[in-house]
Amino acid sequence: MQSTILKYKEKIPSETRTILDALAEPTRQAMVMMLAEKNEVSFRELSRSTQPMNPSTLNHHLKALISAGLVENHYRKIEGSQDYSFYALTGLGREFLRRIGAL
Repeated sequence: MQSTILKYKEKIPSETRTILDALAEPTRQAMVMMLAEKNEVSFRELSRSTQPMNPSTLNHHLKALISAGLVENHYRKIEGSQDYSFYALTGLGREFLRRIGAL
């Protein structure tokens, strides 16, 4: 049986709840702030920054942020570099951070 108080969370729009859930994890909070500061970061750079985190755990965090609409992933090859997978904040991600006073 659902607690009486939980019915009130349904008053928060689903998109907003998804964002709040994604940012409930401190690692993800740090990741979006890093992306806000650097504009774009490769998976390899994120992996170095989050060591000793396992790359599959990093991928899990990134998927949560992408699913929430805060982060986008794109692929491109840079000559002379092994980097090809890059992450950046979406417009929604930047706007959300602005509205909460983080930007």
